Amino acid sequence: MKLATLLNTLSLILEENDERYEYSLVYCWKCGSELRDGSAFCSKCGASVRGTMAVQAPTGFELLRDDKSVQNHWARRLIGFAIDAVIISVAVAMIAVVTAASFLILPSATPSSFPAWWAAWWGIWLGGLIPLFLFFYFFLAEGLYGRTIGKEIMGLRVERVNGKPMDLWSSLIRNISKIYWVLLLIDVAVGLGTHGEMSQKWSDRYIGTKVEEKTRVTIIS
Repeated sequence: MKLATLLNTLSLILEENDERYEYSLVYCWKCGSELRDGSAFCSKCGASVRGTMAVQAPTGFELLRDDKSVQNHWARRLIGFAIDAVIISVAVAMIAVVTAASFLILPSATPSSFPAWWAAWWGIWLGGLIPLFLFFYFFLAEGLYGRTIGKEIMGLRVERVNGKPMDLWSSLIRNISKIYWVLLLIDVAVGLGTHGEMSQKWSDRYIGTKVEEKTRVTIIS
């Protein structure tokens, strides 16, 4: 009887400890990695987490709904992305025009074949190559300089959460979703829908990068 009581008490203690371990789960304020009770530093990025263990971090969507500074941050990023997309689109269009102009001087060119050929040419350039050019633009600009033209105008910069300089591998991982717009939307939605740093897409959280504000630009006040 006493043994059964002892075993039952031990089971209750273990269950209580398991529950405490489960519900004390919080996230690093800097990189979004999971933390456990008693941690003084994040095991992934090394950030000090003293004084940050009491409250579980909200998701990016929750912050985006309630916090004007977060709304302003993402508005700046959206505008910066639009600037970069326009730059690449114009550059690709100019290349396409120059290349397609050679068709007009070919002996085999006829007025009847021109419209279909022209439509197919622009479909390939604008539908297929612009996303590819956009990806390589972001990949090289952020990997080598930590920013694109759009981010520079908006006062933003991509950094690694461990403080080390940006590199091409980190840039590749955080920008791979830009190859197709659906992947980019999923990347952003998963990042904002989970706990952690509000500026991180899922790919940022995976590779350990984030977008920092270097100058103050107010879009939403």
